Amino acid sequence: MKLGLVLSDLHVGTGHRKGEINIYDDFREDDRFRQLLERFSIGEHANDETHLVLNGDIFDLLKVPVNGKFPDAITERLAITKLEQCLRGHPVVTKALGTFLSNKNNRITYQPGNHDMELFFPGCQRLFTRAITGEDSHPRLSFVPEEPFFTIDGVQFHHGHQFEAIHAFDFKKLFLTRGQNEPILNLPWGSLFILHVVNNLVKERPHLDKVMPFWPLFVGGMIFDTGFTSKMIAECLIALVRARLNPKWWGKRPFEKVSRFFQNQVGFFEHLDRYAQRMLEQQSDLHAVFMGHTHMEMVRSFARGKVYINTGTWMPMVNLRLSNLGQSLALHYGHVEWQDDGPPRASLHRWHGRRAEVEEVIF
Repeated sequence: MKLGLVLSDLHVGTGHRKGEINIYDDFREDDRFRQLLERFSIGEHANDETHLVLNGDIFDLLKVPVNGKFPDAITERLAITKLEQCLRGHPVVTKALGTFLSNKNNRITYQPGNHDMELFFPGCQRLFTRAITGEDSHPRLSFVPEEPFFTIDGVQFHHGHQFEAIHAFDFKKLFLTRGQNEPILNLPWGSLFILHVVNNLVKERPHLDKVMPFWPLFVGGMIFDTGFTSKMIAECLIALVRARLNPKWWGKRPFEKVSRFFQNQVGFFEHLDRYAQRMLEQQSDLHAVFMGHTHMEMVRSFARGKVYINTGTWMPMVNLRLSNLGQSLALHYGHVEWQDDGPPRASLHRWHGRRAEVEEVIF
């Protein structure tokens, strides 16, 4: 059987060390990640052809400090340094990917998201490949080559950030050059905002980027955490004004796109399912669309059995909606079955794995 396994938004960081709190690494599910891949490599699906799609934000390279800072001029050498830290910090994840690919029936496709844009650098691709296979390249491991999405037999994969103006990549110009220096990533404004503003605020309130929707936290903060919330507003406004006064912004977003830019900026990626519905309606041979990015798992069914699936995130999130109030620790992945006599069947699965009876407290 030909299967698809879809993961996104793991946000693997630089690891956790005993007695230290790493506020910039939100991934703590190394063992259950290993168990999931073992199921499709040496477990019950070992004889199936499984295509693992790493659909963006697998690593959170925007939150990897270098010498205590978060530089925005990201060269290939700097990108490699950050990725090396993540691979060393989570050896279980690295080994699990290698075990999965050692099954000759399996393959992996990596599509970078807005938190791991560094994977567009050939050096980072070689490093990742070498870490899990021992070689600089591998015939069953590929990276999406400078495109916003890709399609496999009626199933389309987007990370989702391209539908937000502040996070969208300029695929016509992924790299910039400054003078005679080596190329640097052409980061979207959302990434610059995370580097310059969010990462500093998270030092004081580590929960800040793990709450959705954000507005109840903001309203509550104005009452119960006035000082910090006022500081947050000021820093956000300063960053916004600086961005708008930068002439490069107008080159990135022409005047005819300004209204869409502000509309998306306020929308906070709530309605990616609407974009998916439009694509499914317009393309007769498209049966399923997968996305991530929003950190909100979702399944939406449309006419003729077509489906949109968001695979959510593996980082702990606090939901402030009354309909789903509380902290979510659920782990989700997308599943596809390609059939010989019909359209592919796509679904969203919740992974439980095997919880250890005892877990050591490291901080």
